[in-house]
Amino acid sequence: MFNAGGGLGDLAIWLSYHVEQVTVIENDPKAVAAFRVRCPHNVVAILGDVHTYSPDKLYDALVLYDIGGAERVLPVVRELSRAKTFLLLSRETPQGEADILELSEAFKSAGIPFTYEPFEQEYVQPFRSREDAKSFFLFSTNRLLTDEELGALLEQSDDETFPYAVVEKRKLGMFVFDAANPALKKPII
Repeated sequence: MFNAGGGLGDLAIWLSYHVEQVTVIENDPKAVAAFRVRCPHNVVAILGDVHTYSPDKLYDALVLYDIGGAERVLPVVRELSRAKTFLLLSRETPQGEADILELSEAFKSAGIPFTYEPFEQEYVQPFRSREDAKSFFLFSTNRLLTDEELGALLEQSDDETFPYAVVEKRKLGMFVFDAANPALKKPII
């Protein structure tokens, strides 16, 4: 399985319990370094750009998260997979909604069968300490939060290893389609 836009690897870790191997690509060196520290044995973390990555083998399944609209996603699909593909897009912004509409229209006009499911997912980011949380937010928002801001975001946890967490709902949309469809062998946009 291939996971693009892996960030700090939360999805890849979850997937690692359900598949033989997960390959994650992320273009941020800090995220890749942080992920490699806690990476399970069946997960490979790669520093790179999914749009220029050329694999040694095709993947059985893809999870592509928030890597652009149809014109950026479909070339990646053609390069990486000839199997079932799961494409996750954010519905949090007008641009995310526009990307979803564009991809739906591209699939329809090319006659490619697909399913689309909008959903909300609870996202939990655990932390070992308040300092870990500060580092995470400095990395993800490029700004150091005040103690008051951090306190408003963090929830206490019963987990001794990860006593703090940020819990939020994310609006997502998931496309599922077969990348082996002959229509995808050529550009459809």
